[in-house]
Amino acid sequence: MVVMKKIEKPSEKDREDFISKGSQTPADVKKKDENEWTNILIRIKKSALKQVDERVESRMGMWRTGWILEAIQEKLDADI
Repeated sequence: MVVMKKIEKPSEKDREDFISKGSQTPADVKKKDENEWTNILIRIKKSALKQVDERVESRMGMWRTGWILEAIQEKLDADI
């Protein structure tokens, strides 16, 4: 048996509040702090990932992502 529930419509005030919040413009997006994090998808050979995991296992408290970020930072620092 299907039970239908009556959905209440938002009040005029709720609608106005929602509309007044607005959205981000392209200029707002450009202003964002460049230190914010983002996600990326990478392809890596299984053999290279195995080597990364071996090194990660030897460091207590280190995760794969942390190790990769550290390696990227070392490479960036070396190229300066």
